[in-house]
Amino acid sequence: MRTILFLVLSASFLFHAGCGKDHNRPADLPKLYPANITVTQEGNLVEEATVTLISKTPSKYNMSSATTNASGVAILRTYGFNGVPAGVYTVTVSKTSVEGAREVTNEYGESVTTGGKLYQYVDHQYTDEASTPFSITVSEKGIKETFEVGVPVRVFLMDIPGL
Repeated sequence: MRTILFLVLSASFLFHAGCGKDHNRPADLPKLYPANITVTQEGNLVEEATVTLISKTPSKYNMSSATTNASGVAILRTYGFNGVPAGVYTVTVSKTSVEGAREVTNEYGESVTTGGKLYQYVDHQYTDEASTPFSITVSEKGIKETFEVGVPVRVFLMDIPGL
């Protein structure tokens, strides 16, 4: 469960970190190479799955992440910039959804989503860094891979508290 929460928070951070321009690029960020990962489940393209690359060599920029589009393709980003540093990575794939959430107005008059149940739609072996069978090597050529995540599942993860 901690792995899933870590992935959700990491993906959120990476998304928000990418909102700036290249002039915000850290000086020590290594050269990045294109990395496109396609996710399938029983041969079908998977939309809205989170793909995370975790470097097998610890560094400041040891994680890259992206969400698959309607074509099942995740275009990986590192620290909000397109691409991935060269290296060997463990690959995790997760797809979660909140069901039963409701819209309410908070104390500031804003509409917010609250409550519900969080479900995982990819088998646990693919969502966890310790058990995933996926690994890739990114080189100067970049990477374009497809990963099959088996049979669709629907696993309850947690209740999300409401306002």
